Amino acid sequence: MTIYGKLVIDRPFITEFKRSGEAVVVDNLKENDFTETFLLLETAAKRGDNVGVDEYRNVGDFLESIRFGSAFKVRKLKSDIIDAVITVGPCIAARSIRPCLASLQVFTSEGFSRESIWRDCMEMAIGYARQHPFGFSACVTDVFGHCLERIIALRTDGFVISASVPRAGKIVYRDGKSPIHMHSYVMYKEIGQVDNKRPCWSEFIRLSTEICNIMDEVGHGRDAGHTHESTTPSLIPRLPFECSLSPAPLTVVVRQVRALPDDLDRFYEFFRSAAEEGVGFSIEEFPTKEIFWKIHDSSWKVVLEDKYSGKWVAVMDWCSSWYSRCRENCDVFDAGMIIAKEFRNSGLGTPVFEISKTIAKDLGCRVLYSDIPVHHITSIAVIVKNGNSFSGSLPRAFYSPAYGWSDVLLLTMTLDSVSKI
Repeated sequence: MTIYGKLVIDRPFITEFKRSGEAVVVDNLKENDFTETFLLLETAAKRGDNVGVDEYRNVGDFLESIRFGSAFKVRKLKSDIIDAVITVGPCIAARSIRPCLASLQVFTSEGFSRESIWRDCMEMAIGYARQHPFGFSACVTDVFGHCLERIIALRTDGFVISASVPRAGKIVYRDGKSPIHMHSYVMYKEIGQVDNKRPCWSEFIRLSTEICNIMDEVGHGRDAGHTHESTTPSLIPRLPFECSLSPAPLTVVVRQVRALPDDLDRFYEFFRSAAEEGVGFSIEEFPTKEIFWKIHDSSWKVVLEDKYSGKWVAVMDWCSSWYSRCRENCDVFDAGMIIAKEFRNSGLGTPVFEISKTIAKDLGCRVLYSDIPVHHITSIAVIVKNGNSFSGSLPRAFYSPAYGWSDVLLLTMTLDSVSKI
């Protein structure tokens, strides 16, 4: 039985919320509660209460969102109706399979949608995060920008806005009919002392196996092709093509990575080598080859190949952003880019990033997202030089032996116009 990220209450219990004075019953969310939970989410989306219109299209979308965590239900005493759902789990945007950063969400019925209840439910969620076997030392929650009362409530209880995600989701706003794109805030709070001691490597192998089992059961998450149904990346427009990279100079063939063992192995080795060197990635992100492909199998993957020698100069990939709250036609992408070790520090960062931007726009991307550990100065410099702007940070999201837990900087670029290759 898979147990990654799970926390279970031994038995239902009755408590009184401190701020609202509401007497409630708290229990694990069970299978026979899923339909009612979806209806709660659906009605919250219709009134624009911090749920996107296509964030949870069905019960399956909700189950996917909690596949690595736990969910609890809250109902009034002497009532059978669920009034709040609390989710607690590892932050999926953190760059480790055993993060110290928790992700918390609180969803409420219309009758429970008020400041005192939000604060009481979030306090309960933080309590569960502290009990988690991963030993979470901090937590984040996502709040759409128009939910001002909720933002103020969280700020009152010590949360700070650490990042803003442009075009994060579509919400119902004002007229109650026409969905609009809305930014979402990542709100952060420290809940314990950070522990830089890491488990033995066998623990990472065990966790990798559990995550892979969960992905096999529930699905692979942020699939390419703009929806979460596809598990095969679509063909990329305009590829393949040739171009010259200066100041090297190099003539490269830009092509899609083929679904053949040789190409896939070389693609994996690019990421593995970068992680071992500590260049933009951490070995804790994908301790095994199996989990790497569970994460990357459905992303769009491209290689820049030297036309004459066949050497791989760089690889890049894109997928619907982990920070996005859209399920359909997501146009906020996460981008990855690695330049081969022998070609680094040769001025290729700018032309390679220019290719990445152009291809991303061809794929329908409106906002390109990159998250880079704060100590990777060279990568940050290249990204900023080429037009990205700082959108915030995700604290304690990246682990390296040299620095322990450190923040990742979130950088965004709007692709209304990019130069042609």
